Amino acid sequence: MLVTKVKTFGKGLRLLLFFALLPATSTNLWGKAPARGEVPEIARVTISVYNHAEVRADVLERAEKEASQVFDRTGIEVTWLNCRIPAVSEEASRACREAVFPEHLHLRIVRKSLGLTGETMGISFQADDGSGCYADLFYEPMEQLHQSDGIDLASLLGHVAAHEIGHLLLGAKSHSAAGIMHGRWTAEELASSKVGGLAFLEKESRRMKARLATAVQASAVQTSAVQTSKEWPSATATAVPARTRD
Repeated sequence: MLVTKVKTFGKGLRLLLFFALLPATSTNLWGKAPARGEVPEIARVTISVYNHAEVRADVLERAEKEASQVFDRTGIEVTWLNCRIPAVSEEASRACREAVFPEHLHLRIVRKSLGLTGETMGISFQADDGSGCYADLFYEPMEQLHQSDGIDLASLLGHVAAHEIGHLLLGAKSHSAAGIMHGRWTAEELASSKVGGLAFLEKESRRMKARLATAVQASAVQTSAVQTSKEWPSATATAVPARTRD
């Protein structure tokens, strides 16, 4: 596994976001690129959310709203499925389990990573071809940053979620020099008054929308390319941070 570590310095604390490459487990739906580089005005993605960390309902609702607003600015509409185990119905269970790259992705919120450092806040899983449907968010280090620096918890959760979803929609090597996909977030950027500056760049918006549009085109003629999730992929236990310069 290749893991890229990012640091943020603010009052002695570091925000760590991880991006992982795993063996291929999902079907590549990229197909042919949109004609003449056309990009739709609006694209749509569905996110199944598993709240294993028992985040308060009001915090989770605000976090999803924050993440939706980040994607709204790119022209991507997000539908959130808040999934329960056991599910309230078989229909709800089927809807939540479905995972289709890149139209239907999964986020799991847990207390902390079992194999990464205690400061890790998120990890996304991708195959060698850049496809992937799954990401984990780690809530305990977010609470610690909230308590020490006063950063709004729902806003932090929402923007970390958007960052990890961004990795899944953008593919490999998707860190950028600025914006929400920037590898280094400062405490100032995470402050409530300036967190709105964490947004996707225009080229990232176009890339995500183009990928979603291409997948919709491909799925129209490849309806069997659906991956049903039975259990979450496990890889964090073997994660080893790559060396980075301070």
